[in-house]
Amino acid sequence: MTNNTKSIELTQQKGITILTPMGDTLSYRDIDVQREGLEINSQLKSTEAQVVIVDMSRSNYFGSLMIGVINSFGQTVKQRNGQMFLCGASDEMQAVLKVMKLESLWPHFPKLADALKVAKAWKANPN
Repeated sequence: MTNNTKSIELTQQKGITILTPMGDTLSYRDIDVQREGLEINSQLKSTEAQVVIVDMSRSNYFGSLMIGVINSFGQTVKQRNGQMFLCGASDEMQAVLKVMKLESLWPHFPKLADALKVAKAWKANPN
């Protein structure tokens, strides 16, 4: 278990926020993941981020806590008519997202480059 280590990396690329979970939450304390999720949501609100990509490539599986945190990021940007995209999820994780019906809310792409291409196009013409 990691203590006081970021469980989600946040970067910016040409006005697009990229969030990268650094592994499943089993590696972190639940309270730290929840706190970090709240902090990131606060930052998304304060910067009025409209396009977010979650790069899921650093782990084969994410538990319900991390999925909930990721979904909250999408809900935050959706409230401002924004869009979240997912990329890099393993086959197992894609199956979980499908069962949870999250793939219909947040489009998934195989690689970050694919998601960036679509996110840039969406940002240029959000309607």
